[in-house]
Parts: sequence; structure tokens; C-alpha cells
Amino acid sequence: MRGHYLKNIGLSAASVLITLIALEIALRLYGYNPLRDWRMRDFAMRASVYPELKYELTPGATGRVWGTDLKINSQGFRGPEPSSNPSTHRVIVLGDSIAFGNNLPFEDTFSFQLQQRLVSQGRDIEILNFGVGGYDTLQEVSLLEIRGLKYQPDLVVVAYCLNDISVASANPESLQRMQPWYTSVLYRSRLAQFISSSLETIRTKNWLKHMNEPGVFRREYENQIDPIGDDESELLALMNQAPKWPSTTWYGERDRVGRLRFGFRRLARIAKANGFPVVVMIIPLLLDSGGGTYSHRAAHRIVEMEARRAGFDTIDLTDDFTRAGMGNLKGSVGDVIHPNKAGHTIMADSLLAFIDGHLKRVGSP
Repeated sequence: MRGHYLKNIGLSAASVLITLIALEIALRLYGYNPLRDWRMRDFAMRASVYPELKYELTPGATGRVWGTDLKINSQGFRGPEPSSNPSTHRVIVLGDSIAFGNNLPFEDTFSFQLQQRLVSQGRDIEILNFGVGGYDTLQEVSLLEIRGLKYQPDLVVVAYCLNDISVASANPESLQRMQPWYTSVLYRSRLAQFISSSLETIRTKNWLKHMNEPGVFRREYENQIDPIGDDESELLALMNQAPKWPSTTWYGERDRVGRLRFGFRRLARIAKANGFPVVVMIIPLLLDSGGGTYSHRAAHRIVEMEARRAGFDTIDLTDDFTRAGMGNLKGSVGDVIHPNKAGHTIMADSLLAFIDGHLKRVGSP
């Protein structure tokens, strides 16, 4: 009886082992290797000594990550080394993964396309792409203050994504948790990678959900929230109209809009002190809405009002994107955030028109 029992245990263990081996082989044949990407992300980003930044791109990093071939210059941003010519005019682009160019070759990004248009006109204007995936508006402003002002920009562009009002990235925490795997023997197992990566995805979602809870958000950023007055009837009406999905849930919360106001006010103070204008380019979500309608205009109007309040110009790309067809501008199926090359072309054209209208003499031969 005991021998029969042990035999059954042995057969069960063998069956489990064979199943695990089969899964391991299948994952390898499929090319599944997520921790390789995590290690590359760890190399491409580093913790920042500046608390408001939290993390930053690693100067000199190269490799394949975020759906693109990465090359970070010695100054810590994507693109070629900036010119050393002191007379060169410059435009600095602030933004998150859209401005950075996730899933796009650098040559397809709107900053590079804009640069090429200016070169073809013989204009001496250099575009510096300071986009960093996961950054919100205040992180972008801090990066400008810390790294960008030495370039004496003639214009600063804020490439604004609707999720910039939220806590949208857990990069530092995720990377710290994944680092022990890089030297682990289990790192060689694709099945172990699958389990670890899946657990990390769950942790990240839970972390983001927790950080975006109203009470947690207020405690985290209580010193970076400007008040929204009860008499701001137009703004409050728009906040009541803000859709609940996706990425705009928080435009109905005063603390979120108050932090956006704080970030824009800080940028306005920097712009005034350094003598450059600011334009906020509002990038719509890539939502297929029937009848040419777009459901998130209230959120766009809130951002526009706060930008104008700070003294900035604005470019709202909604109509241009709608005419092109939102579905035609998606970088990948199900991704409503990141436009493809065609979307970036629209952004480059819009910025060129703005520069021609507002900075026509800057950089002209």
C-alpha cells in the first residue's frame, strides 16, 4: 500500500516536472525573455539625486527598450549631442513617453521631424527632446530647471498627455524590486521570468491604484497643490463634465487640477525669469468616437484654461487628429496614449506653424 502511494507521488511529480519543462521550452521558442527588458530599463534609467525627478535617463545608455532603439546622449536626453555654438537658437521639448518616442525610431518623433523641417528652411534652431517616460508636468518642469536652463531656450514646448495629471509611473520602485533577479540563477529560466514579471505587473497596478487614491495623492503632494476657488464656476463646471475613463478620471478632483496649476505657475515663474515663451501642446487620447466627436474635450479645456492662466500659448491637436482618424494614428492595438509616426507628423507640423507665427525671426538666415 505504501509503495503504491509513493508510486503515485512519483508519477505526479514527474508529470509536474514534464509540464514545467514543456512550458519552459515553449516560452523559449516563443522568444519570451521579459527580464532582459527589465535589465535594459534598469540600465537606461537611474535613480535621481533630485527628489522631484525621482528617476532620470542614464547618460550614454544605448540598447533596445520601450519598443525602440535607445540612444541617450552624454547630457542625459534622447537625441544627438547638443551644439556647442553659443549663438544657436534652441527649442526644448518637455514631455513623457509620447515626447520621448516610445515604440518609434528617433527619426519618427515629432521633435526630430520638426528639426528636419527647420533645417530644410535653413533656420538655425536646435530641438532638444527632454521627454522622459512616466514623468508628470512637475517632473518635467523640474528637469527643465535642473538640466535645461543652461541651454538658454528661445521656446519651451510642453507636450501634454492627459495622464500627466496622475501618478502614472512606478519605474523606480519596479526596478528596485527586479534588480535581485539579474544575478539570480533563476534568471535563466523563462518560466521563472514569467512568474516574476506577472507578479510585478500586479504589484505595479496595485501601487498605481493606491497612489492615485485621493487621500494618498493629497498627502503625497500637499505642498504642491494650488487652491481651486469656489467662485471659479467655469472651471468647476468643466471638472464636473470630465469623463471617468480613461486617464481623465482625476480632472474632476480639485487636488489634481490644483497640482497642475502649481506646476504651470512654477514654469511661468521660470519662463519669466529666463525670458522664454511657453506653448502647451495638448495631445488627445486616441479614442475612436462615432460621428467625429471626441469625448474628452472638457479635460482639454481645463488644461487650456490653466495654461492660459499661467500666460502660455496652447495648441490643441484634437481637430487635426480627428480629421486624420484616431484609429489611423495608434502606434499599436489597444494603445490610446502613444501616436504613431503619422500622429507625430501632425505634431511637428503644428509646432512648425506655431514657430512661424510666433518666432518667425528666430533662427532665420
